[in-house]
Amino acid sequence: MQSYYEILNVESTSSKEEIKKQYKKLVRMYHPDVNSSPEAEEIFKNITRASEILLDDEKRKKYDLLRSANKKVNQKKYNNSSDYTFSDLFQKNKKTKEEPKAIQGEDITVSVTIDSKEAILGTTRTVNIATSILCPKCEGHKFANNQKCTYCEGKGEITKNKKITVKIPSSVKNKSKLRIKGEGKIGKFGGKNGNLYVIVNVEQKHEDFKIENGIVYYDAYISPYTAILGGNVKVPTLWGDATIKIPPLTKTNQSFKLIDVGIMNEKTQKKGDEIVKILIQIPTSITDEEFYLYEKLKEINLKKRNAPIFQ
Repeated sequence: MQSYYEILNVESTSSKEEIKKQYKKLVRMYHPDVNSSPEAEEIFKNITRASEILLDDEKRKKYDLLRSANKKVNQKKYNNSSDYTFSDLFQKNKKTKEEPKAIQGEDITVSVTIDSKEAILGTTRTVNIATSILCPKCEGHKFANNQKCTYCEGKGEITKNKKITVKIPSSVKNKSKLRIKGEGKIGKFGGKNGNLYVIVNVEQKHEDFKIENGIVYYDAYISPYTAILGGNVKVPTLWGDATIKIPPLTKTNQSFKLIDVGIMNEKTQKKGDEIVKILIQIPTSITDEEFYLYEKLKEINLKKRNAPIFQ
């Protein structure tokens, strides 16, 4: 049966610091998180038990006394591993051990909501994400001072909340997926960080702007009396409100052009046009007085239709 010194591949005269250094080296080679071979787990148990004895001054002293007296030591008292020797495991593992492959970090996906005006002009949103970073105590090794790192609970990384400002480009479409490279979770074994994906939801409303061939369209609803009598109607544009003068007897679906309030042309630095389509909105309820007046208008209209062409 191998001694604990042979398991750690150190001399019996090695100092405590030399043993500790060698133990850390073996941990980095055979810890199950970095070595997935079946033998690695058994080897890791052996070196862990050996380090528990040899890095404890009192236990090491007793162990050395037992060795020098050539007493038969019950291996189960010091090591719960099987009869499979470390050297056998080491030689077998030497053939099968491979360097851990780089693993890219996981992606993170979040959603944001913008309105149609923001979708046309572009905007920004700040998102809060829970990302992962290397543990500042064990630096990702998962062990500190020969024990599982208590700061990260042996995970090698910790979760951290992070705010990221996302630039949403102009003319973005509903359900567009934006990628922010490297802002996902951290990679392992030298792998790249994952990415952050932002899904853009464009909130649609009946009064929203519409874009066709670079021209902005907007539907403006007016009352029947405004359509008949005319008047000023305030409508929104991409750059603020504007006022349209509605002439008397304006028909539904009649359009008006607003100049220099549309989309900015990046090359010419000039704004395009906005087309406002007029829609006459019928009220959903009216008062008794309004009903009476509509009845009078109806009578007047009927008299006008029945009047002789020539007086």
